[in-house]
Amino acid sequence: MKSYEKDPAMNRFSRTINNIVLVAGTISVLTGASIAASPAAASPTGTPTPSTQVTKLVFQPNSSTPFSDSICGVTPAGRTNDGCRTAGNLASYSQVSFIDLDGSNLTTMRVDCTSGSATNWQAPWEGVDRIAVDQSRNRILWEMSSEPGISSVDSDGTDCGLIANGGYYGAKRIAIESGANFIYSTQYTNLRRFPAIAGSSPTGENGTNLTLTGLAPFTFTGVNDMAAAGGKLYMAVYSNTSKAIIEVTLDETTTSQQARVLIQGETAVNNVQVDSVNNRIYWGTGSAVRRAVLSDGSGITTVATGQYSWAVPVPAESKIVAGGYVNPKVMDMSGNIIGTLNINTKSIPVPISFTLTGQTVTWSPNTNLDLSDSPATPSALAASSGPGAIQYSVLNAGTTGCTVIPSTGVLTFTTVGTCVVRATTAASGNYASGNTDVLFVITDRNATTTTTTAAVTTTTTTAAAVTTTPTDSGVTQPLLPATGQDTSSGSLVAFFLVVTGLAMLVLGVRRRSAVN
Repeated sequence: MKSYEKDPAMNRFSRTINNIVLVAGTISVLTGASIAASPAAASPTGTPTPSTQVTKLVFQPNSSTPFSDSICGVTPAGRTNDGCRTAGNLASYSQVSFIDLDGSNLTTMRVDCTSGSATNWQAPWEGVDRIAVDQSRNRILWEMSSEPGISSVDSDGTDCGLIANGGYYGAKRIAIESGANFIYSTQYTNLRRFPAIAGSSPTGENGTNLTLTGLAPFTFTGVNDMAAAGGKLYMAVYSNTSKAIIEVTLDETTTSQQARVLIQGETAVNNVQVDSVNNRIYWGTGSAVRRAVLSDGSGITTVATGQYSWAVPVPAESKIVAGGYVNPKVMDMSGNIIGTLNINTKSIPVPISFTLTGQTVTWSPNTNLDLSDSPATPSALAASSGPGAIQYSVLNAGTTGCTVIPSTGVLTFTTVGTCVVRATTAASGNYASGNTDVLFVITDRNATTTTTTAAVTTTTTTAAAVTTTPTDSGVTQPLLPATGQDTSSGSLVAFFLVVTGLAMLVLGVRRRSAVN
């Protein structure tokens, strides 16, 4: 018996039967849109974004309009551009912002202070010009001088708590070393110490007064800024005759603290920040960024000149941020400007590190669409394991000409084929961005058909072609065996094979031996 593959007539015929369907003696030739092979479905769940460590700047934005969050109520007890306190002083609200050092990912976080003592003093709703970070506890701290109070909140805006309150108007500068037991504040020239952890009813409301020894004959009349690192406190101080930085060795067991003048004779020391990694101390003079060796104050150098009221080193990123309160500059460690932060800030930005939790995006819409469905609203929207907002984008339009509305996922297309759409969740707070991709298959259920009837005659002795079909060269050939082929003692059987996914039908004819 001849095999199908070796029959020349069959091989010649098989090249002519694309898009032919044999159904009950009818041959239908498909016209209109072709049928695409069905691709493998995309996984509805994206790969979780790995956790990453990032360093940002945190600051209080300088808003030009009143704080408008509806949470303040219709008639709050107090409202400013920076926040509010509600009627009856039952809560206070404000905001802080975060930004990457390349100027991207600017986000604003509301600070909610709703419980504990003196809730009207907790949120920085009257504005602050200094913020401190307790990195090991992931806490952001501030002090309000007009309504005296030191408060802190988790870096995600929750668990607001009061550390100290009342009784020390004029307090303005705070400093804490990451993980330390105490936070330090000044009232005019008086240095005070408070427990670093907020309690439900803070004790020592006015803090513990500390005495500085070892400075004589040097004296100062005010404090511009403070920073803490390595068990020491660094204070930018001033008097009528001198601007200096003093170093205080912190001793938690006593109220007497040993101090020394580290740097003096400066024209101005507007702020002070420490780079413990590189053993350097930085300050801004109003016209320059200056630094010196942290351990002994030697090697004073000018890093950059310009209108730099303050300077903040960010050793984790090998950068320096310096300037005023509008559009501060980002520099490399040599003082070369590499960028500008497009922000308007009320407080000096300070670095804060986050371990960003990866977000997993899940999206399982119906992916089989018809041309008539356009524009198509997804049967299901994407969801994220984190708080980030979802945005949609076309990753690969293929031949479909597909577009998508970023906020809703509504898909528009003009031609059959496949379209890959990505759902992305934005980085938010302590969460990294995440995404997943979904492949949509667009077909046309209204494709037209042209039908030709073919009769198949069966006999025990002779078989003849009942219809012809064009070959590749355009010459017609019989569907059944050609002239010269043996047609005796047998019957003819027609059969077809459907290759799933390619939508191509192959029709074969073979001779079956006669049964004796």
